[in-house]
Amino acid sequence: MSLTGWALPSLLALVALALFVVIVAGRPRRGGVAGILGRATAAVSMCAAVVATCAVVLNDHYLFFVTWTDVLDNGSSASTTVSRGALPAVADTLPPAVTVAPATAVLAPLPAPGQQWQTYTVKGARTGLVGQVLVYLPKGYDPNSGVRYPVIEALHGWPGGPTAVNHELNLDTTFQSLVDAHRVAPPIVVMPQINIPLTLDTECVNAPTGQGPQTMSWLGQDIPTWIGTHFRVADRRTSWLVLGASYGGWCAANVGLHYPATFGGAVSFLGYNSPEFAPAYVPFKSDPAGLKTYQLVSVAGHHPPPIALWLMASKEDHSAYAALVALLKAARPPLSVTAHVLHHGGHNVATIPPTEAAMVSWLVKTLPGFAPHA
Repeated sequence: MSLTGWALPSLLALVALALFVVIVAGRPRRGGVAGILGRATAAVSMCAAVVATCAVVLNDHYLFFVTWTDVLDNGSSASTTVSRGALPAVADTLPPAVTVAPATAVLAPLPAPGQQWQTYTVKGARTGLVGQVLVYLPKGYDPNSGVRYPVIEALHGWPGGPTAVNHELNLDTTFQSLVDAHRVAPPIVVMPQINIPLTLDTECVNAPTGQGPQTMSWLGQDIPTWIGTHFRVADRRTSWLVLGASYGGWCAANVGLHYPATFGGAVSFLGYNSPEFAPAYVPFKSDPAGLKTYQLVSVAGHHPPPIALWLMASKEDHSAYAALVALLKAARPPLSVTAHVLHHGGHNVATIPPTEAAMVSWLVKTLPGFAPHA
């Protein structure tokens, strides 16, 4: 029986109630020492069941322990994983939102032919925003071949820019080793500039007209549209993932939940659940109701889209861990959430690369487009 959820506290509450009935009925009725010991045992057992019920309910709310292994752990394990509403795989229940270049189309030449790293300046077709975009191509990528690749849109933290993603995720070392080991299909990894200009903490939202940039649309529409016309990529959402760390993790979850026809999944390392604007930029002062769109716990609980989330946080990172717990508990089908909880580590990007193998294992089971080729 799961440590979290309604089943265990319900069972314990029923046991406590049954023992209460036994005590009220004066059972066992025999006298002497045996009767006294029997009634005392029932009373102590009832108290223990009540305490256990309260403890389990509190644990379910705060997730002090995620699984029974977590409770019994003697310090030998570094993490625990729990899922809610998990599906065996995300289905193509929505029509593709990204139009990709046909096989006969001649794609624009790469800025650095034969290299894995490419650098672009992109103007968004919808938003008009102009920003830097880095692209990490699979080994041997040939734009003239018929091979189509899955896509990872990777979002940087704050402060920072597209080049920070490689530092945060170790793309060319840790992640590349998983690709080389055929643990995951080689993806095209696209790292767009989030903040335009770079000094503006946009929090990945679409600001009200005239109050700031339409950053969520830049990441959720402009960049995928640009990817589809510049690279040989798959069009199904089961081949598209958005991920990020910290600020980028919040952005990834936000974009994924709002664009489920484009992204089948989203990964948030050390992220949070709602925008945290700096005092210098608060675009919803005149429209506080507009912020409801960006409260991910509310979205997950009341308007859950059919995508899969993978969340990672450390128990020592109180903010990110609280956000993980809240989103995990709020999620309702068809949304599925898998949480990977580190026992130690704090809010440190150095904790991310060691968890990428677990994330990739989830990814290939959840989004078929990332399954390694035979």
